[in-house]
Amino acid sequence: MRVLMVTRESAEDRRYGLGRSLAPLMGPMAAAGAQVRYFCADDIDPAAARRRRLRVEQWERWPLIADRPNRVNLLRAWSERLHIGFEAARVARHEAYTHVHAHDPWLACGVALGLRRHGASGVRWGLTQHGFGSYSQATHEDGLEQGPAAQAWLRRIERFTSLRARWVTAPTQAALAQLARDFALSRVPAHWHCVPHARPPLNARTPATREAARAALGWDSDELVVLAVGRLVPLKCLDRIVHACAAQQDPRVRLQLLGGGEAAPLQALAQRLGFGSRLRVTSTEDVTPFFHGADIYISASSTESFGLANLEALCAGLPAICSAAGGVPEVMGDGAWLVPNDTDTLTRALSALRADEALRAHWATRALARAAGWPPPEDIARRYVAIYQTA
Repeated sequence: MRVLMVTRESAEDRRYGLGRSLAPLMGPMAAAGAQVRYFCADDIDPAAARRRRLRVEQWERWPLIADRPNRVNLLRAWSERLHIGFEAARVARHEAYTHVHAHDPWLACGVALGLRRHGASGVRWGLTQHGFGSYSQATHEDGLEQGPAAQAWLRRIERFTSLRARWVTAPTQAALAQLARDFALSRVPAHWHCVPHARPPLNARTPATREAARAALGWDSDELVVLAVGRLVPLKCLDRIVHACAAQQDPRVRLQLLGGGEAAPLQALAQRLGFGSRLRVTSTEDVTPFFHGADIYISASSTESFGLANLEALCAGLPAICSAAGGVPEVMGDGAWLVPNDTDTLTRALSALRADEALRAHWATRALARAAGWPPPEDIARRYVAIYQTA
């Protein structure tokens, strides 16, 4: 069994995206009988990528697309994903892969077209839905704006692709149920499976690892560090976390944001709130020191199908405040303080943890208890292999 895992991510994206969740599975999947290769945007032949860009530039001048930024952005996104999927199908055909696993439905559409074009009907293909519900809705909320007509058209294609795939996976049951509702299905189809992300390779912090991490990061021992992790995009609602930290009126409080993206708006907000010098924004390959050195973890996402960073906070034993969005309650259970996603509630919850060390210890204990029962990479790898075998 040879599996080609296909994503649109670049090497930079892998720091906070699928690369973090897929990398721990590679070895266990090989042990379970599946050779896996990770195929992403960086693997596309540069000449082929340049030809695609030139074609897209021509299409952008068409009357129904020119001077319409939303349509231009949608064209670029679709053409990129179809091209990556199509190229992955070519590689699968010529390098004798038995399965192609696309990590969004637009990629899967490209894979299906490519396998048909290259006469590789024997290659089985499926996909993972990483958004909470329909991918077109998830991308719309992430800034790829689509009007009602475009949404309906994209959802029909996505529905067709998901029903034709040999398998569809999502990281929570809640995400599968929402996807079925978005597609107007009466129930979740039998070939759709819930496969959560595996337990991350992150040990529980101890007083010794906390002090070592803080020393390595240059943090003062008396700082109370609040950690938030994720791409710097609106749906992560990081501005609410900045407001909540600034409202503490406590000079010990520092906010550490880990994520790639445009940090200037958040830094400007912190400056207006008088919190500018206490906000740090970092992009890093190694998140472990930050989870070990922090005191409190916060997630304020407005939508989340799973939330890998949330699970990492549990594994590190951090007291966590999380918005009860999407699949987060299913993942965090009673291991985190789940709250409505508004600034006032986040502020009050953070204030309670900031002021009460015993309360922080209580939530740290619950976090570790929840993490202890989470399936390791070996279990998740076996689930994937079983799905491939029955495809």
